[in-house]
Order: sequence, then C-alpha cells, then structure tokens
Amino acid sequence: MTLQYAFLLFSLFAGLFSSFAFAQTNIQTQAEIQPSANVRPKGATCVIRDHRGQLILVQDNLTRTLSLPGGYIDSHETLQAAAKRETLEETGINVDVGKQLAINQNRVVFACRPSSKVGYLDPAVDHGFSAQIIPALDSEHFGKEIRQVYLTALTPVVMAKYRYPSDAEALHAWVNASEPTNFYPLQDLTDRADSLHLLQLSLIESFQSWVKPIVSVRELLNLTNWLGEGAIAIGLLILCFLIFPLRYGLTIAFALLATAYSVNLLKIGFAIPRPFYFLPSLQQAQASGFSFPSGHATQAAAMIGVLTGWLLRESKQCVCISVPAAVVCWFGLSLLAGAARVWLGVHYPTDVMAGIGLGGIIALVSLAVGHYRYANDKPLIESKRLWLLLLAIYLYGTSQLIQPLYVFSWFAAFGIFMSLCFVQFQPENSRKRLVNDNKVASWQQVVLALSGVGVIVAVPMMLINPATTSIFILAVNSVAIFCGVLWLLVGAPRLSQKLVTAPSSNKS
Repeated sequence: MTLQYAFLLFSLFAGLFSSFAFAQTNIQTQAEIQPSANVRPKGATCVIRDHRGQLILVQDNLTRTLSLPGGYIDSHETLQAAAKRETLEETGINVDVGKQLAINQNRVVFACRPSSKVGYLDPAVDHGFSAQIIPALDSEHFGKEIRQVYLTALTPVVMAKYRYPSDAEALHAWVNASEPTNFYPLQDLTDRADSLHLLQLSLIESFQSWVKPIVSVRELLNLTNWLGEGAIAIGLLILCFLIFPLRYGLTIAFALLATAYSVNLLKIGFAIPRPFYFLPSLQQAQASGFSFPSGHATQAAAMIGVLTGWLLRESKQCVCISVPAAVVCWFGLSLLAGAARVWLGVHYPTDVMAGIGLGGIIALVSLAVGHYRYANDKPLIESKRLWLLLLAIYLYGTSQLIQPLYVFSWFAAFGIFMSLCFVQFQPENSRKRLVNDNKVASWQQVVLALSGVGVIVAVPMMLINPATTSIFILAVNSVAIFCGVLWLLVGAPRLSQKLVTAPSSNKS
C-alpha cells in the first residue's frame, strides 16, 4: 500500500510540473506575440557587442546554455538599474545602459556599453564553439550561478546552444542596433597572481613539458582523472545500494554529500582562479569555477579511502593486508588522480594536496559513522536522527549559498531520510540470505531499479524545454533526484520482493 501511495505522489508531481511547464511556454509565447510598453517585465538584459558583431553571452551552471547577461528585476528597481546590476553581478563588467531595444512580459532588452576597457582571453581548448573568454573572476555570481562568460559571434553552433531559440532573429537585430565597444586581447593574467601561484604556474609548465613526450604517462593520467568524475561516484553509489547491505550505500552517500558541500564551500570562500586563467596555454581540458581545493582529488581520496577501509576490515578474515600498505595504495591512487588535474592545467599542486587531505578526513569520518553501532546493534549510518541532523545542516548551507549542486544534494539527502522512514531495520545477514537463496531476486531487483531510474531520468527531459525557467528546471531535477533515491531504496526492493514471493506462495 505504501508503494502505491509513492507511485501516486510521483504521478501527481509529474502531472503538476507538466501542466506548469506548458503554462510557462504559453505565457512566453503570448508575451512575444503581444509586446507592450506598459507591462512590467520580470527581467532585464544587456546586449554588449564589439566591432566584429560579437557579443557577450553567459553560460549558467544549471542548464549549461548561453544567454544574454541579465536577471530578475527587484520591486524597488528601475529597468535600467536592474540591467546594470545583473550584468555586473554575472560578468563583472560595469556598463552604461543605453537605449531600449525590446520589451515584453518576460524581459526588457537594453543596448549597453562597458564603462571601462574589457579584455578577453583566447582559450587553449576547444569548447565546442569559437569564442573568447571574458575573465569574470571578480563577478559576484561567477562559480555560483555563472559557469563562464564568452565573447562570441552568433554562429549556428552558438545559436544551437542559446537558451531562448525564439529570440534568434531578434538577437541579430539587437546586435545591429547596439553601439560597438572595443575589446582588447589579454596574453595572460599573471600580473594578478601572487608569488605562491606564480611559482606553481612554473611548476605546472615544467610538469606538462615532462609528461607530453611520454605517451604511457599521459594515458595513465587521463585514466586516473576518471577517479574524480561524478559519473563514477554516482555509479558506485547505485552499485552499493543495489548489491551490498544498506549501510555500504549510505556510507558512500554520506561521503559524497560531505565532499560536495565542503569542496564548493571552500572554493567560493577562497575564490582562487584556476591556473589557465592566469596562463591560458596551460589548459588541456574544460573546467570552470574556482580552483581551491581540487574537487576531483577530494572525491577520489574520499571514495578510495572508504573502499580501502572496507577492504582492510574484510581482509582480517581473508587476505592479510597491512595498514601501511593500504595507506600507501590510497595515497598513491589519490595522488595520481590529483596529478591528472595538474597535467590538465586546471589545478595547482596545493589544490591537489588540500583535496587529498580533505578527502582523507571525509573517508575516516564516513567509515567511523558507517562502522559505529548503537541500540540493537543498528549502524549509526542508518539512523533517521543522523540524516535529519544532516538535513538541517545542509539546509542552512543551501539557504546561505544557493547553488544547483547544493539543492540537488539536499534533495538526495531528503530522499535517503524518507527512505529510512519506510525501511525497517533487519540484521545485515538477512539481505545476504535473500541473495544466496534466490539469485533471481537479485537479478530482478537490479533490472527493476535501473529501469525505474531510466524512467525517472527521462521525465525531466520531457518536461524541460529551452524556454523553461531556471526555478522550474531546479524544481523538476530536485524532485527527480528525490524520487530516484526513494525508488532505489524502497520501491525497487519491495516490488522485486513481491515478484519473487508471489510465485512461491502460489506453489505452496
């Protein structure tokens, strides 16, 4: 019965969001058809162009699409003041707001010019379209809402990545109607780096020069770079939830959430630019945001540390592995993952060492929480009170620094807490007996779980379109993550158990 209610709630969520998305699309379409100068638009944007017809576009962290710099208008602001403020917050460019180019119920568009000279960097890595980078390191939203700021022409590739396709024709007209601005090329930004980072920049250059001729080392570093990729971590999490006892998956989830919150908090707190912003020739791969500490190194050290801790514990009964040998293996693999980030030119050595240290601490804390048991020999990691406390802590952090990653992480933690409310504690051997006694049950659960995850992932893709607002995208993806966790921990196991026990009961 509980499972039926869960499916009913999920269907209601999907229906409500679908209706809302349809309404959002209709509202925007009507606004474009019937523009009016008497309306109060929701947002204000700026068109900033150069003499070659290129204009400044921002790429947000949520959708990874391109759009004009701008945002919502506060109730006390004039339209021009909002356009000026939002452009400064997103690009770091202080502009003089010129003539109005367009207005409707959604946004007002102004022709703007920078009040001072603005420089650009030529990227060393192809990011999918020909564009220069505007260093927006001092902007308020860089690394939070804004992923990158570009100076680019309106090529077909750029327009394919533009968030609002209905503005395609108008965008060219707005560019032609705006006054051009002179932008100048920047060779590098080393004059803004301190002595420590200047020393590390030379070390990175030397390291890259040593690695480039050695193919085997390059391939090894490119391989170990995957140890810090989010897809690997999520895959490990799902694998642990599906195959191993619950506390293993919860321990990995605890470590991943701790990594996400701590790394991004430190990145924004220190706000250290990545090496390729100071010296563009160092860049070998795409990256955005700030540098310290390395998220890849932190995640790799945390995940490898947790796995190593489990291996040490199990090795007492199987193979003898000494603690020093395990520590050396952990540090070696973590260091390789960090060295890959230095080779790619996206992190300093200090970022890597700090990430490894932070990841090691997270691994130790996660193992301690996962191993500790309280009343009735229940693991602390399965305690609803623990996850409720984490929810409160994460909620405070998310409210102080609203980022998509923080919001998604909070809903993942919320899904775990709600799942624990449905799951009754059983001895750890009970699940192992089920797998050993009936291998079909394990196979069915994996297939059901992955099929359900596929459906849940597909729903946001169907609900979201290019005109969908950021708040709606955030809401849909958050609910999908919440439902995905509920499905993995509650829905798939219960449904597979019913499918297995039903034939048995019929035979008896």
